[in-house]
This record gives sequence, C-alpha cells and structure tokens, in this order.
Amino acid sequence: MSRVTLLGLPEDLASQLARILLDESHRVSRCLYVSDLRRNPNCCAVFISGDTPDYSQTLSRIREARPGLPVIVVTRQPEARHWLDALDAGAADYCGAPFEHVQLRWILAPIVSQTARRPEQSAA
Repeated sequence: MSRVTLLGLPEDLASQLARILLDESHRVSRCLYVSDLRRNPNCCAVFISGDTPDYSQTLSRIREARPGLPVIVVTRQPEARHWLDALDAGAADYCGAPFEHVQLRWILAPIVSQTARRPEQSAA
C-alpha cells in the first residue's frame, strides 16, 4: 500500500507498530537517524517517538531533510496536552500506544491518498 519508516522508536513500540502496519499492507522500514531517511525516498510518512525530550528537534531535522514528509508522533502518553504539543511542534498527527488498526488506518488514509496523487511519488 505505502512505505512508512519508523525512526528511532524503542523496540517494543516499533515491533507493535510494525506488526499492525504490515497487517494493513504497508511496507515498513526502520532507521535510527534522520540522515537515514535520505536512503528511503519513497517513504510517505515517518513515525517518531514523542517520549523523548528532544522529539521537537527531531521533527525540525526531518523537515530540513525531507520537507513535506508527514511525521506521526507515537507515545505512551495519551494525554491531550502531549498531543497538542506534538501538533504545535509540526507533527502531522499523534498516536498513543497501544495502537489500534482503525486509528492507524484513519491517520494514514489521507497521507497515502495525497501521496498517490503526486506524480513524482507514484512514478518512483
């Protein structure tokens, strides 16, 4: 369906998220550093951890490296204030663990649809 990248997520979150994304027919890759995103030009979205104090800096580095790439912040902190902080920092969306198939479908549907409409993405 689409290619998504899990960037620097703790192993337990990455495994749970990857399992659901694969069940939903997405291609999943993992990387540790923002610079690794350049090796995955067909990625339509990236998931990062919101549980680290510097996640907003990671968002900024992603925007510099891959402008327009949607970033979804994942966390174990489902409080509304964390969600709003992530959106204020530039995240496309926010997702609290444990993850639900329906929630991830809802988050990724507009991203996948928008990516499919871009000629340079569909030609790659």
